[in-house]
Amino acid sequence: MAELATDRARILGPDHPDTLQARNNHAWNLEKAGEHAEAARLFAELAADRARVLGADHPDTLWARHNHAWNLGTAGEHAEAARLLTEVAADRARVLGADHPDTLWSRHSHAWNLGTAGERAEAARLFAELAADRARVLGADDPDTLRSRSGHAQNLEKAGEYAEAARLFAELAADRARVLGADHPGTLWARHNHAWNLGAAGEHAEAARLLTEVAADRARVLGADHPDTLWSRHSHAWDLGAAGERAEAARLFAELATDRARILGPDHPETLRSRSGHAQNLEKAGEYAEAARLFAELAADRARVLGADHPDTLWSRHNHAWNLGTAGEHAEAARLLTEVAADRARVLGPDHPSTLWSRHSHAWNLGTAGERAEAARLFAELAADRARVLGADDPETLRSRSGHAQNLEKAGEHAEAARLFAELAADRARVGR
Repeated sequence: MAELATDRARILGPDHPDTLQARNNHAWNLEKAGEHAEAARLFAELAADRARVLGADHPDTLWARHNHAWNLGTAGEHAEAARLLTEVAADRARVLGADHPDTLWSRHSHAWNLGTAGERAEAARLFAELAADRARVLGADDPDTLRSRSGHAQNLEKAGEYAEAARLFAELAADRARVLGADHPGTLWARHNHAWNLGAAGEHAEAARLLTEVAADRARVLGADHPDTLWSRHSHAWDLGAAGERAEAARLFAELATDRARILGPDHPETLRSRSGHAQNLEKAGEYAEAARLFAELAADRARVLGADHPDTLWSRHNHAWNLGTAGEHAEAARLLTEVAADRARVLGPDHPSTLWSRHSHAWNLGTAGERAEAARLFAELAADRARVLGADDPETLRSRSGHAQNLEKAGEHAEAARLFAELAADRARVGR
């Protein structure tokens, strides 16, 4: 296509419609090949030339501007894409009409990029408006109307509005089943997201029940090894564990980790995530020694695959040490946790919640290993830092103050411990914690 555009420019002239169309096709094929940054650059140049030759309001100019912005967003520049798309949508509404499919599509792309740039609540609002307009113009059952409803629900989910997102996904799943069929991937996707959001809203048992059905249907329709099937199995196991069925959830995660390793490879992020779910649920089931062993293996593999400083590697190291301590190896846990706390401070910052939590776990294990005076000192420092970072009344601040008082008590400093416990009791009564 690039060669054709060059030849047409030489023979017909750079401003000939066929030359511009060849350039358009070149950019479009780059887009389809996943070369979004280069496609964006070419569409930007094409938009400028079409504006000069055809006029700023020509549909082809507006189309090139839309594709420039869309590819920019797909290349990761979501905020800039959203800015450009709101301009394109306004110009298309003025030139083509507010109800023209191209205008509606630019509004869709604008809302999508705005949400991906972090403006989830506003994106949800825009998708809700767009869904209403598409239903009026295209019909309630049009695929683009259903797509806008999906965008509305997705952005509510990302904004933390899980209960409302679950409700919208349930309605969307029912409508997609009626319009597209019960086995359509879009229907199964909406059912999965309904259940996932239900779990995120706290209804774990019901979410687990629904997700086992979705996983079975996805296995039947898409295949047992399809990524979507595996993801529904993952979500099912997670909600089952969160509903209290820890041993069964651990078993399911172990099976899933094996299947993901076979299908995706042992180093794939989803395989590592399933191994993490296995270890976490063993921990919650009270199998601390085995959980510690699994977290140690996971930490080593994550360090190799993701890097020693990756947050997931540090998280696995923390959980290895924490489970080791809970299994009774407090001195070794304290040794490991002081290293994790130092690495988290270096990588994430000294005030990051994960850094503060590793310091808390270090102090707790140190005290339980018999170093009560030193543990009390560390808890006092941690309480001061948490009060500064999180606030004096934050539960974690109060927990650190409790650790300070408890370790003073164990160190024989009963009078000072009594004073601290009295202050802590008064503050907990005041804040209701």
